[in-house]
Parts: sequence; C-alpha cells; structure tokens
Amino acid sequence: MKILARYFKSARGALFITCATLASSCAVVDGGVQNVTSMSAVANAARSNTTDAGWAGYAEPVTGGALASMQRTYTVRNRRELVAALAAHDKALAHEAKIVRIDGVIDLSVDDSNLSLTESDYKDPAFSWDKYAAAFSPATWGRSKPEGSQEIARQQSARNQEKVVLIRVGSNTTLVGVGEKAILKNGSLMLLDVENVIIRNLAFEDAYDYFPAWDPADNGHGEWNAAYDNISVVNSRRVWIDFCTFSDGLRPDRLNRTLLDRPMQFHDGLVDVIRGSDLVTISNSHFRDHDKGLLIGNSDSRKDDAGRLRVTLHNNWFENVKERSPRVRYGQVHVYNNLYTATIGADYDYGYSIGVGIGSSIFAEANAFILERHGSTRIFRLLRGDRLAIRDNVQLIDGQWRMLAVDPPSAGAIISASATWRVPYLYQLSSASDLTTRLRGHAGAGTSAARERVAIEHKLVFATNTKPSI
Repeated sequence: MKILARYFKSARGALFITCATLASSCAVVDGGVQNVTSMSAVANAARSNTTDAGWAGYAEPVTGGALASMQRTYTVRNRRELVAALAAHDKALAHEAKIVRIDGVIDLSVDDSNLSLTESDYKDPAFSWDKYAAAFSPATWGRSKPEGSQEIARQQSARNQEKVVLIRVGSNTTLVGVGEKAILKNGSLMLLDVENVIIRNLAFEDAYDYFPAWDPADNGHGEWNAAYDNISVVNSRRVWIDFCTFSDGLRPDRLNRTLLDRPMQFHDGLVDVIRGSDLVTISNSHFRDHDKGLLIGNSDSRKDDAGRLRVTLHNNWFENVKERSPRVRYGQVHVYNNLYTATIGADYDYGYSIGVGIGSSIFAEANAFILERHGSTRIFRLLRGDRLAIRDNVQLIDGQWRMLAVDPPSAGAIISASATWRVPYLYQLSSASDLTTRLRGHAGAGTSAARERVAIEHKLVFATNTKPSI
C-alpha cells in the first residue's frame, strides 16, 4: 500500500491531514457537534467532519450542518417531517445550518398522511398511454418533437409527480442515516444552487418516473427518457456523498413494457453532477443494479463547464451498473480505488464503465475490474473525449490480475500514465488487487464502516439531540 498522506498531531491532540498545496484548508478528523457559543460552534464544526480525500474539501473543509443549533437538528421518519426539516420552501431558513437524521425507511411518493401515491394519483385526467402511443407512432408522427393535447397532459402529469417526489436540499446541510437501515425511496434529492452539503449513510432506491418523455430522434430510433436521479447536483459546490447505496430497488427497467417500439425507461441516473457544479466527492458508496450510473456534465454544448466539474470518486463499489461509472464531459475527474463487478444474468448487461466525453480529463488509477461478459469487454469508452490518464488499474482474467490498458484508443487520443492536471490534494492509495475483498463489505449504507463513521463524526449530535421529531 502506498501512503500518499502525511499525518501529524497538533498541540491539542487532534489528528490533522496535511494538504498537497500548503494553501489548501485542512480539517480535524475526530469530534462531534455542539452549539453553545459562536466560538465553540466554530471549533466543533472543524472537528465534526473529516476533510475528504477528494475534490470536495480542496477549497475548504466540507462541514455540512456542523454549525446547526439544537433547534435546527432534527430526526425525521417520513416525507412530511423531512420536507419540514429541510425548509427548502422558506428562503430565510433553507440555507441555515441544519442536521437532519433519517430514521428508518422514508417513502417520498406519499401524501401528507403518509399514504402511498402512484401513477393514477398523479395522472392528468386527459392523459392516456394508449392515446399517447397512437398520437406519436413513428409511422404516422415521424421523428418530430411530440406536441399536442396528449403531450401537454403527459407534462402536466409529470409536474404533478414532481411536486411530491422532488425534495430540495439547501446549503450547509448534513443528511445522515441512523443505524443500519436508513432509506429514501421513490423520489429524488435536488441540490440546486447550493454549497457545503454532506449526505452520509443513506440508501436511495427506485427514483421512479411514471411519465418519462419520448424523444423520437434520440439514438436515431427514439428513446424514453426519465426525469429523476436519486441525487441531482446542479450548479452546486462542495458536496460530499459518503457511505451511501444506490439502486433501482424492486423495479428494474427490465420489467417495463415496450411502447413506440422502444423499451420504456422509468429510471434516469443514480447521481448526476451537472451544470456548473464543482468540488464534489463521492466516496465509500455502493452503486448497483442500474443502467446509467453517474453523469458528470450533461451536455456537449455547455462549454462554460470547462474549469468546473472537479469530482473525485474513490473507494466505491459499482456492481452490475451497465454504464456511466462515470461518464464525464469537461470535468477534471479523479477515479481511484473503486471496484467494478458485473455478472452474467444481472438485470443490466455490462456495457462499459468510464466514458470519456468532450473536454474531459479523467485520471483513473488503482481501480479493479471483475467482469463476467459474453464477448469482448470495453471498460473505457471514448465519447468525443481524447484525454485519459490510467495507472495501476487491473482486471481479473482467468483467475489472474492483469494490468489494464485502453484498447483501442481513438485516433489522436492522449492516453498516458499521468493526468494532464495535478491532483492538488493528498490521498491514501490501496493496491487495486486488494479492493475485491475490502470494498465488498465496506462500501455503502449500513455497513459496519458506515456506522463507525457516523458514530465518530456525528456522535455528539446523536448523544445530545433531545428535540422530538417535527
């Protein structure tokens, strides 16, 4: 194991991580949260969150809701309580420091009485899938954008669902799961125009769009496109997603019907980092059983994303994710010490892992790939991108670890062993071949490692929080 970080003890005995460039901020590893006076609040905010080993903590430590008063520290057990705690509708409160503990399973597709809502509850009275299919059959409608009464009714149905299942998260927020089974299902978290957010020890399941949009020109033959990611990070910065699990839950898209001669998709991505977002780390998380995993940069036309979209993925497990782990445009993305596994017969057949899009510069090092697949395996896919640095990545083939190369590179692609940009933070690197055993029991929500992280970094909040649920 290479140790790329140096550690030292301060006079007060706290453990610090030194920074790659002396100008970078550092944070104390251990401690909790109190809010007695402004001085102690600041001190405890520094203690409450480890500086992550990635881009999120590069400019300054990500503290989330560490400065929250006891009045802004909540335990929530249903959608209504979660929405009230986040107070995203209230401009005066939305960005105040807050800590929200998720206790148990929270269904986001429910009414205020916590009764489940499904397609029939959101559907506009004028909308019908049968009428929609008849109106926009490629044989009669062609490849033009859908218009008219049925498309208007579909859009209204989609808005009805969005009002319920899309939950906004403000700045200076910590969302943390309690115990082994804290789950948000049937909805989506939106981080829009915010900063300094921590999401930890939460499982996200089945961000299901009942009314996906039909794009008759997509891929030349038309595709259905769903609206919701489990987490969308939009024009936001300093976001740390840690020890979380993401999946389609009990409704994989293979169960869906075909309409307009194409299989319908009711799930979009697991996590999207798009539209000018910057300084994001996704770590120690488990992504499984899904089609399109992580999108970093959502359009080739967004040239102003250049210089942003700095994202780190480390110590994650991608299990039976078909593609986009991640797919990158414009960003400087560091992908290290991740485990990728795929099995024949899974809900989603393996396509590729790392997509190199336009303007992107990806540094992939010490990742491990164990892929069961009929025919050839394409791990790296060049999608109008031409800069990819790879080092010490390995693939298990016939029981032996073999060094991974990019095959075949596109004409003019720059494939090297070092990034075209310098990694500005220090991080600890494990041997790629060690990941297969270490990450399987480590990554994701509810693991012993996740619970230990929560206990260490949030223990004073948990111990002193006597405020009842809202």
